Amino acid sequence: MTEYTRPTDVGDPTPEGLRRAWLATVAALPVGTAVTGKVIRRQPFGVFVQIDGVPDAVGLAEIFAAPHGTVPPPVGFAISGNVVSHADHNHQVRLSLKDWGDDGVPEPLWRNERVPDREALSGFLRRLRQDFEANGDQWENRTLGSFLEALGAWVGDAPGWYANHDQELPAGGDWTFMARALSAARSYE
Repeated sequence: MTEYTRPTDVGDPTPEGLRRAWLATVAALPVGTAVTGKVIRRQPFGVFVQIDGVPDAVGLAEIFAAPHGTVPPPVGFAISGNVVSHADHNHQVRLSLKDWGDDGVPEPLWRNERVPDREALSGFLRRLRQDFEANGDQWENRTLGSFLEALGAWVGDAPGWYANHDQELPAGGDWTFMARALSAARSYE
C-alpha cells in the first residue's frame, strides 16, 4: 500500500461497500455527531478510523487539524471526536479528534507495521523527520554522529531484535538500496 491509498485490510470496508452505504452513512453521521472508533490505518497525513456502530464507514482525521508537532496515533488506538464534514468524492467521513494519543514519544514505525514499497519508505522517512522536529529533544541520539553509530549497531543486532519480537529477519531486503540512499543523502538536494 502506498502512502496515499485507502485502507484495504481484511475486514476493512471496500471502496464499493463505502459507495453503496454512503447515503446511509451520511444520514447516520451528520456533521457535529460525536463518534468513537479505532485507528485502522496510520499515515503521515493522518489516520483512517473504523467508526463504532457504522461498520460501512471510514473516517479520516487529518494531521493538519491536530496540535502542532502531533504524530498520528498507532493502529488500534481508540479515538473519540466529531464529524466535521463528508467527502462525497471518496466516501470518507472527515473527523476532528479530541485526543491524538498519549503524551509519550510515539514511534514513527510500530512493531508490526510494514513498509512494503519505496513510496511507503519515503513516507516513513518524512514521518521520522517530523518526529525529530517535534520530539528531537527526547531522542537518545540527537546528533548525526550518534544516530549513525546507533544505526550501525542496530543493523548488526537486528537478528536479535527480530527474534525477541517473534518475527523473522526479512531475507529479501535490498540492503544495497538502503546503503545507496543513506550515502546519497550526504549531498542530495
